[in-house]
Amino acid sequence: MSTPAQGPAPTCPRHPDRVAYVRCQRCERPACPECQRPAAVGVLCVDCLKQAQAQARPVRSRLGFTMSAGPPIATYVLMALNVGLFLLGPVLIGSAWEGYLGLWPGYTAELGATYIDVGNEWYRWITSGFVQFNWIHLGFNMLALFQLGSVLEPAMGRGRFIALYMGSLIGSSAGVMLLADSGVHGGASGAIFGLIAAYGVILKRLNLPVTQVVVIAAIFIGAPLLGFMSGVSWEGHLGGAVTGLVIMLLMFRSVDKREAAQRAGHTP
Repeated sequence: MSTPAQGPAPTCPRHPDRVAYVRCQRCERPACPECQRPAAVGVLCVDCLKQAQAQARPVRSRLGFTMSAGPPIATYVLMALNVGLFLLGPVLIGSAWEGYLGLWPGYTAELGATYIDVGNEWYRWITSGFVQFNWIHLGFNMLALFQLGSVLEPAMGRGRFIALYMGSLIGSSAGVMLLADSGVHGGASGAIFGLIAAYGVILKRLNLPVTQVVVIAAIFIGAPLLGFMSGVSWEGHLGGAVTGLVIMLLMFRSVDKREAAQRAGHTP
């Protein structure tokens, strides 16, 4: 009695020196343990998983934006930049580091024109948004940034969230330069007020109560009155809020145009 001859053992296409008896559920090629990826349909190879991910349709939130998966990384990075500069600024620049990175509207004679030459020191429009003047200032701002970013970033997507934050930051600097007349201005609160205004637009669009937005704004407005913070730049807050409001409305306008085109059958 003879036994049928057996063929060669299957090997992984990506690692020909490895025997693989598990096959991809999509292409049916052998896949070694290093190339196997669990999926809803079973086991896929690395190549098929990449192809499936590339072909997958983006997941959109109720706002009409492509959502970002995973933790709010952009929010964490912004928080790290603020905290890192607060800790390293005095070490790398000196005790007057806020003056070197903050925004100086008008003319401040005792500090000299070097600090206020915004035309040549354009970076101040951005760096001033990362200058926190004390631990309380830092704590208030980072708490609000975490709360708002954890909600907005996943729903808007990282790219739009960063655009909203940085646009509000620059709008805050513009408000300072247009409305303020002296002193050094800085802090993340201008950009955060832009997030607050944008969040208010979102809640209004979804017909949801704006209680949370009002509470956050009340904390920022009430903190100086209760003595927790001093010298709050209302000019920066106003500039950031107006800019955040406009940016959010423009983003929703883009969503409305896309959805209208889809309904008309013109979107490829």
